[in-house]
Amino acid sequence: MCMRARCSIALCLLLVAAGCTSRRQPLPEEQKKLLGELIDKIDSSSFFLASREAGFAEKKARLAVTADMDDRYEACMAIAGDYSTYKIDSALFYLDRAGEIARMQNDRSKSLRTDLDIAKVLIRSGCFAEAYMILESMDTVRMDAPSLQRYNQQMKDLYHGLYIALDPDSRFRREFVRKFEYYRDLLLDDISNDAIQRELERKYARAGQFEEALSINDQRMKKMPDGLEMQRALVLYDRYTLYYYYMGCPQGEHIEYLLESAISDVYSVNQNIASLRYLESWLMSIGYIPEAKKVSDYYYSTMRRFGSRSRMLDGVELSMSINEEYSRLLAMQKRSTQLSLWAIVLLLIVLVCIMWQIVISRRKVMLLNSELDRSGRVSKGYVLGFFQLYSSYIARMLAFRSKINTSIRKGNVDYVRNMSDPTAEFINEELKSMYYNFDAAFLDIFPDYVDRFNSLLRPECRISLRPNELLNMELRIFAVIKLGITDSAKISELLHCSIKTVYNKRSEINNKLFVSKSVFLEELARI
Repeated sequence: MCMRARCSIALCLLLVAAGCTSRRQPLPEEQKKLLGELIDKIDSSSFFLASREAGFAEKKARLAVTADMDDRYEACMAIAGDYSTYKIDSALFYLDRAGEIARMQNDRSKSLRTDLDIAKVLIRSGCFAEAYMILESMDTVRMDAPSLQRYNQQMKDLYHGLYIALDPDSRFRREFVRKFEYYRDLLLDDISNDAIQRELERKYARAGQFEEALSINDQRMKKMPDGLEMQRALVLYDRYTLYYYYMGCPQGEHIEYLLESAISDVYSVNQNIASLRYLESWLMSIGYIPEAKKVSDYYYSTMRRFGSRSRMLDGVELSMSINEEYSRLLAMQKRSTQLSLWAIVLLLIVLVCIMWQIVISRRKVMLLNSELDRSGRVSKGYVLGFFQLYSSYIARMLAFRSKINTSIRKGNVDYVRNMSDPTAEFINEELKSMYYNFDAAFLDIFPDYVDRFNSLLRPECRISLRPNELLNMELRIFAVIKLGITDSAKISELLHCSIKTVYNKRSEINNKLFVSKSVFLEELARI
């Protein structure tokens, strides 16, 4: 089989594998935006949790310094109210403290209020028997109108929870439904309360009067004050259930309401969340597995923190079914991934065989060209430089000899003595010229010498060159060492400096090293 045919087969297999693994359904822009916002909120949930915990701590601190019994009672009830959507055990703890204060004051009204709140929290937690015992022990005849309304609300919630928890074919379920409807209808006289409006909305929905139900939901949303994120989340959740649960619309058709509800719940740190249950299954159904997993993990953490037995049982069952679906999708993804991997491997084998020869050939040609170019440039430059340097020295030597000869003929001995003085200025000029030529030639061969040398020193000890300075004495000494001359006496001879200067400069650099001396020498050789 020719190479082109192999490439075609491999490419076809890769495209088939890619088609198998692409299971994510495209989302409308608004849904995509809301989903991204929800994931961002979940990622930031630890910050929101910390903020709410700080709020609890602040209220507890105020309670600890409150001496007035009435104020202590109200503070306990307020903390319990906050905890009722966050952690049931803590809500019950502060309701018990409020109940103790009410009993100490022998205040029947406060005791009744506390018991009704305890029953409400117990119903939320799925402790129906305990809530029923509290509610049944109350004397409804002596209750004022607001307390009686709250009592009817708790009884309605109790029977609602009971019939939801029972099997649809249970003979008790019909009786619980009847009692639920009885207490619900007792509440419908006062529709100014949002909770009552919600029940009326659901009553219309169960009766198939969807326009009336949606109209009430619109009214609830319009009356919602700014900043009440939990209540807003509830209204949005109810809006979605009207379309999906009662009107039978497809799950994803009005999912924007559910996404907005979940965003508000996560932001407000409401742990009694219902919207995430629907979102889990919807995300799984459209192939958004990582997002579904993140939502599921957060939802499970809220269930554990909230501590509701009924929610845990209901949530675990849903979680198990989602996990089964998740495992099935993972198995499909694994098979698709394996197919993709085999296709990629086949394609890579073919491509590697082709590219290997191309890369090797090109590298060889480029390396050879580079070496030839550099070798030619360097050799020409240094041959020319060699002749120019020696020519210059011969010319200067001839000029020097001519000056001396002229001075001797004229008997100018002092001038000859000054010319031959080792400390004369022209000798220093010759040294400068030698250093410059050496520095320029060395940096031409090793252009990154200074930067790489500095990288081996501690940041505060790195060498800074003066303007127009190519190398200083430290860099020049170690440049000679890099060229293979390590004897200090030889270095001083070559550079026309004292051996003490060489010793001192080497010692100074060794004290400035960022690495060990052995590593430094190895790196110096690699520059």
